[in-house]
This record gives sequence, structure tokens and C-alpha cells, in this order.
Amino acid sequence: MSFLRSKAIVLKAVDYGESDKIVTFYTQEFGKLTAIAKGAKRSKKRFVNKLEFFSLLDIMLVPSQRSSLSRLDNASLLNPFPPLRENYHRYTGAMLVCELVDQWTRENDRESALFQLFCWCLHDLARNPSLSPTIIYFQVKMFDILGLGLQLDHCLACGAMDPAASPYHFSPAHSGIICSPCARGHGLGLLPLSIPSIKIMRMAQSLPAERLNRLKISRRSLIESANILKLYCQFQLQHEIHSWKQFDLSK
Repeated sequence: MSFLRSKAIVLKAVDYGESDKIVTFYTQEFGKLTAIAKGAKRSKKRFVNKLEFFSLLDIMLVPSQRSSLSRLDNASLLNPFPPLRENYHRYTGAMLVCELVDQWTRENDRESALFQLFCWCLHDLARNPSLSPTIIYFQVKMFDILGLGLQLDHCLACGAMDPAASPYHFSPAHSGIICSPCARGHGLGLLPLSIPSIKIMRMAQSLPAERLNRLKISRRSLIESANILKLYCQFQLQHEIHSWKQFDLSK
């Protein structure tokens, strides 16, 4: 019998039958995987308090010969992130990040850089008093990792980056910014984006995750960045990220 082993973060878990659970993980070694945890609802030892949202685990899986659904053989709890479960705002932030990873990834599509970014984000949400910048920076860097990075260094229409041409506008259809003169003939679906907001997101793209907390983001830039990221997600996925409704950006 062959086994797969990896560090993994629980994205979601649903009951299956009387005693089992279907669990979706984002793993370091294999990307997103879904597995069945036999007897998890009745487990007193193997899976108790382990298959909770955003728990960091060391898991062992048995691949199925008949389907893509593996069997979860064992799970060791590495970090349950207690602060994220003790505060509603932290909890909704962690749930938002889990939904983003789940919606933007495919089964067995490995991105070890995304797993590392995901771990950084959960650790930061658990210890940082200001959560909204972490959510913004996570999304900006996630899109870069997935090859869908925002084009923020010049106007997509004329190629210039002139502060005098502000306000710039974000186009979700083209994944980038358009200056004010070019935006006049560009049609609907654009959101205004100030130069400071563009700069802070460009800095988030260039910095490693462990240095992102050094960035100082204004209230205006926070709101503008969140609005374009929501619009970009909705345009690309063709549906909303529901957890945005529970997360309070003002805190």
C-alpha cells in the first residue's frame, strides 16, 4: 500500500454519511487534495479536533485506485491557530483566506510558494492586531504566484505612468490600470485607483511575505485595494467570494 505524506491546511470539511467526513486540504507537496476521513465523526483519538478549518496538519493519505478521492489515514496537528478561533474578526479573516485558496486553485495543481504564503497569512492573522492589510497583501501576492498578477506599473492603453494622468482606473477584464485620459473611451466596469494605492500594491508584489508588515497603508488605499480585488475576483471567477460579507474591513 502506497502513502502520500505532506503538511496541509484544512480548507473545508463536510459530513458524509453517519460517521465520515470529506475534507479538502491545501498541501505543501501536492496542492489541493480532497480525502475521505473514515469514522472521523466518531473518532476519539485519530481525528478529534484536527479536521477544523485552517488547521495546519501533517497528513498521511492512501490514494484511491478508482477515483481522485484519497483516504485520510492519519493526521497530526501542527498548529490549530487558537487566536483565530477565539476572536470573531480573526476567524472571519481566516475563513476568507481559506475560501480564496479553495476558489482559486485546482486539484493536484502544486504551488509550494502559495502554501508558504498561506502559512504566513494564517500566522499573521493570529498575531497582528490589524488584519485587513494582511488580507490585501495575501491576495496581491497570491495572484502573482498563480500567474494572474495585477499589472500596476503602467497604463495598459498608452504605456505611460504619469502622476498627472491620475486618477488611474483598474480594469478587471485586462488585469491592470488605465490612466484617466485613456479611460474616457474605455467603457464601463472600471474602478478608480489612486497613485498611493497603486504604489502600496506594487510594493506588496515586490517584498517577501516576512517584510510585508513594514508597509504602511492608508485607510483610503485599504478600501480602494479591497474594492478592486473583490471586483477582480468576481470578474475572473464569475461569482462572489462569500466570506467577504462576514469580514469587517473597518477593523
